[in-house]
Amino acid sequence: MTWRTQLGERVLEGVEAEVYLTAMQDAIEHLEDTRDLEEPEVLTGDRIFDISSFEQKVVLLHQCLSALLDPNIEPPMLTNVVEAAAYFPFAFLKTRLGDEIYLEKEGPHEEDSLRYFYRNLVWRAFEEYLLTHWQAGQEEFGFDEELDTFHPHSDNLKVWHTVVDQLVDRIFWDRDWAITSNHPEMLDGIEVELSQSLGLDDYFTNRLPRVTPEQAAVALSEIQNWTSSGE
Repeated sequence: MTWRTQLGERVLEGVEAEVYLTAMQDAIEHLEDTRDLEEPEVLTGDRIFDISSFEQKVVLLHQCLSALLDPNIEPPMLTNVVEAAAYFPFAFLKTRLGDEIYLEKEGPHEEDSLRYFYRNLVWRAFEEYLLTHWQAGQEEFGFDEELDTFHPHSDNLKVWHTVVDQLVDRIFWDRDWAITSNHPEMLDGIEVELSQSLGLDDYFTNRLPRVTPEQAAVALSEIQNWTSSGE
């Protein structure tokens, strides 16, 4: 009962799990703080998830967090909405990296631990899962100054986004959920011949879960109190 990722059926463990959980918990806090805004600040590219209510987002995010971190939880059927929810912490990370770099350029933060918080977080995953491949690529394809000068406190947002995208690729096969951003007609249905050839049978949906305040409160509490071991 594990999520079918690009690297096989698995749950997230180690540094990958810690980064995902931290991003998820911070993203939930952000959603709480901005719940009264008319337009969401963090977007996944899926029209349905992005317009969902705070309560619906919380329940969907809890469902994905549970399935990606707990091997005893059966993963949900993958739809554009579910995958957008699973991707949401990464979209949040990209936004926060940009904010962090912008604020640093405006003026140094009082505490270095906060000044580089998200860069340090993502760098841990970069060192663990990507650095060796980047070094091998430099040797095989030649020197790239942007990559060679990349470091934990880099202000090169383009490279940080590349790192996040490559962490995303460890989980997702593609970005099908984002198709609805440019092609909303997909939500009205897709021809059987095309859906079968693309492997998207029953993937696109314009339905969101019905959520009670009590369900949202439980999901919110469990996300906030989740530890890296899932206990």
